[in-house]
Amino acid sequence: MVLRDAGFQGVMGWASGYMAFLLHKHHQHVLYLQTSQLLYRTPPEMKAAQSVLFLMLCFLFFYWTDCFMTLHVTFSLEKHFIEVSALKFVDLGYAILSPFVVIHRDGHLTKCWPAQ
Repeated sequence: MVLRDAGFQGVMGWASGYMAFLLHKHHQHVLYLQTSQLLYRTPPEMKAAQSVLFLMLCFLFFYWTDCFMTLHVTFSLEKHFIEVSALKFVDLGYAILSPFVVIHRDGHLTKCWPAQ
């Protein structure tokens, strides 16, 4: 099971890296089209590449943390409330975090909640 998961996560990592490479290559091709005003902002393809890589790293972090914590809780003799609660938080961590990462990277979160 671990070998299967590692294989699929390797494919996911390769696909994410390839997507970031294609976005960087696209950025290099359209760099000459940008005016000097746009050079000081982060281009959308670079934001997308950063989002892809960040989401992949978050997924891997939560997945492997969940895996190790599940093994620990499963093989420990006593089940502590804090350990089980932390395991549930880690189980839901990626599902809770990923939409906010996408919204924040896209800039819609700041438009929804104006600073006062």
